[in-house]
Amino acid sequence: MTSACPGNDHGPGEPGPAPRLVVHPPDHRGWRRVRCDGRSLGTAYRISDIAVFLAATGMENAEDFDLTDPALVDWRGGGPDCWTPPLA
Repeated sequence: MTSACPGNDHGPGEPGPAPRLVVHPPDHRGWRRVRCDGRSLGTAYRISDIAVFLAATGMENAEDFDLTDPALVDWRGGGPDCWTPPLA
C-alpha cells in the first residue's frame, strides 16, 4: 500500500490515530462523500466506488483494501452497507 491515503501509519502495538479515510453519511440520494486527509476524493454511489477513488490516488491493490476495518475507515452515518437516503 502506498501512503496515498488509507492506513494508519503507526507501528505494531502503538495506538493509531483516527482513520485517514472518512466516508460521510448518505445524502438525500443515498450518495456518500469520501475524503482522505481532509481532501475530497469524490462522491460514492456504492462501496466499489471507494476502491476506484483509492486507485486514482495511486494506491496499489486498492481493490483489496479492507473498507470494513474501522481502524482504517471512519464510516459516518452508517457502515459500509448503508447507502439509503435518510428518512425525511
